[in-house]
This record gives sequence, structure tokens and C-alpha cells, in this order.
Amino acid sequence: MSDEGRRVFKMETVLGLVAGKAGADVSDLLGYLAQRALATEEEAAVAPMAKGWLYSQNPAFMQCGEAEGNYDDWVKKECGRLGDNVSLQPISAAELAGISVVLDKIAALKANVADLEETVAGLQAQVKELTPFKGQAADLEKKLGQSEQKVQSLNGDIANLKKELAPFNGKVAIDEKEIESSVKDIVSRAVKEALKALPVAAAGAAGAAAAEGGAMADFDAPAEDTSGGVPDTFGFGASGASDDGFGF
Repeated sequence: MSDEGRRVFKMETVLGLVAGKAGADVSDLLGYLAQRALATEEEAAVAPMAKGWLYSQNPAFMQCGEAEGNYDDWVKKECGRLGDNVSLQPISAAELAGISVVLDKIAALKANVADLEETVAGLQAQVKELTPFKGQAADLEKKLGQSEQKVQSLNGDIANLKKELAPFNGKVAIDEKEIESSVKDIVSRAVKEALKALPVAAAGAAGAAAAEGGAMADFDAPAEDTSGGVPDTFGFGASGASDDGFGF
């Protein structure tokens, strides 16, 4: 048998495999025989096959009795029979074919789990970063609700004001022409009332002058009456700077 690829192990390590013991040395032996790194659960699946391979390569191990009583005494006795070391070669690919498929699936699943764990860790980190902002978000939501209530209240006030203003529609706005016409009407009525208080001769002269002017704003005060004198106030205001007799 070729020594290529073989490896020497201490006999007590191989006996640990035979006795079903666990430990770093036994894990190393199983990984070598399977030619791959094995997790704890994978070692449990490979161990029976490894023992069968060991028996087929070294039939003397089949004569090992049960490790009853003191384990160390059992190891010492078997080492005395088998030697202190043993040279082993890995399990053949043909023998590993069936279990390798299972081990590959387990490895793929573990890789997926590792990816998921990494993703979860990343999400947890993000949640941790965002945790301080949860309070701020809740505060903003509260302020938003308060603002919405204020807006609703203001909309109600606006609606009430619109109802109060409704009766004034078309009455509030007065353009300049309407104001000018109203003023002229007031002045015209005042002049007519003043003329009624004048003597008949003076009233006739004033009425003729108003007719010739064509507008009350251009009306000139009547000439002074030599018969008795007519006051220039007409009874409703002194003459203004323009001497128009209207008191403006």
C-alpha cells in the first residue's frame, strides 16, 4: 500500500474513535479521514463510516474489546497490543460518495444560515441606529395631529366668517363713480334747500346761474344784491378758497 497521502496518528487517538470519545484529537482524525472540515453534527454522521474504514484497513482494531471499566487502563492495554502510533490514509472517494452528498447539502444549508445571520445582524444594527429616532418620529406624529386639529378648527372659523359676510355680498364695494354721484346728489339737495330760503329775486338769479353752468360743481355765487344784500353763506357753509359758495 502506497504511503502517499498517509498520516501517522497516536494510537490513543484512534482508540478514542473506536470507543466513541470526543475531543480535539478525535475531530482532527475524522476531518483527515473525510478530507474536509466537519462540524460537531457532521462528525457524528462520519464516525461510524470512519470506524468501518479503520477496521477494513487495520483488522486488528476489530479485536479491541469494549472500553469497560477504567478507560485509561483500556487504552494502555490496547496500545501495548497495537503499538503507540498508526499510519492511516483517508477514506476513498468511492466510500465517501454517498455521505459526501449529505455533507455538501449540510454545508450549503449552513452557508445559507450564515448569510441570513449576517443579514439579520445588519438589520439589527440598522434598528439600533434608528432607535433614537423613534421618539422623534412619535413626537412629530403628535405635533402633526395637533396641527391637523388646528387646521380643522381654522377651517371651521373661516366657514363661519363666510356665513357672516354672506349678507354683505354686493354691498361692501362702492366704486368711485358711485361715490362721486352720491356727493353730487347731496350737494344738489343742499343748494336747492338753500335757494328756498332766499328772497324770490335772489333765488331766480341763482337758479339761472346754476342752469347756465350745467353742473353744481361749477356753480358761481350770485352777484351782490343792492336792494338788501344776500349773505354769501347760503345758510349751509362759508365760501371756500375757490369762492364757489359751497363751503368746500
